Amino acid sequence: MGDTYEVEVKISIDSFDEIEHRILNVGAKKINQEVQIDSYFEHPCRTFSETDEALRVRLRRPFDNAELESPTDLVELTYKGPKIDSTTKTRIESSVKLNDAEEITSLLENLGFKLVATITKKRQFFSIPAITISIDDVEDVGLFLELESISNYDEISNARENIFAMVKKLGLEPTQSIRESYLELFLSRRSSS
Repeated sequence: MGDTYEVEVKISIDSFDEIEHRILNVGAKKINQEVQIDSYFEHPCRTFSETDEALRVRLRRPFDNAELESPTDLVELTYKGPKIDSTTKTRIESSVKLNDAEEITSLLENLGFKLVATITKKRQFFSIPAITISIDDVEDVGLFLELESISNYDEISNARENIFAMVKKLGLEPTQSIRESYLELFLSRRSSS
């Protein structure tokens, strides 16, 4: 089995309601809402901010009567590799589902990993063929639109083209894409205050 890649475009937005209206007008379906609490860790032997990698423990919680697919979807451990292109946040992504965020956090800390930051976001998901769209309200960072496809290496170019075509359908420009992760944006904001 080959590696899977997350092909992602993120754009800062001003209005949840306006972009939600545009998303629904292009035929996307609203699927669910959740709160995501993401804890990011630093490797004990290398600096992820220099290698452009990330290790995250995500705790997902439903809100507004949203239901998660199953209890095992509540906690994920995710590794994200370095970005591989200059226009999107395309990178290798590997995730495993877990059932105890406190235990995995304790395990990582006992292995020498250090907590860098915890970022909380409210996320509204929408579905359209081959693309997952979300509107993210990220605490202490801002409001964003994300479009994402998961693909193998040979499909990256097509996935990127489909996402940029959808960005244009939504009345936005691909040049508005932000390559920094929420962690990078959060740390940048924290260091400048």
